[in-house]
Amino acid sequence: MTPRFLGFSLYVSNTTERMNGTVCFKDESFTLSTIPAIFNTTCPVHGQYVIYYNERLSGVVYPVNYSTYAFNELCELEVYGTY
Repeated sequence: MTPRFLGFSLYVSNTTERMNGTVCFKDESFTLSTIPAIFNTTCPVHGQYVIYYNERLSGVVYPVNYSTYAFNELCELEVYGTY
């Protein structure tokens, strides 16, 4: 399952459109042995939505350990914020 998570991004947005948001994390260095089972990050961005995003585009060469397909298999997502 881990290869499907490699390369994921987190966006914070005031709409449900990912491209209207701000990237607050982009995985560019995790490997099968370093991706954590529990991931924590701090995003210094305000918004109404947190968007988890991952893709595998045809014609793009991804690192060797990436799966052919990326899809969401998150068990839990917790978001904490302040006003």
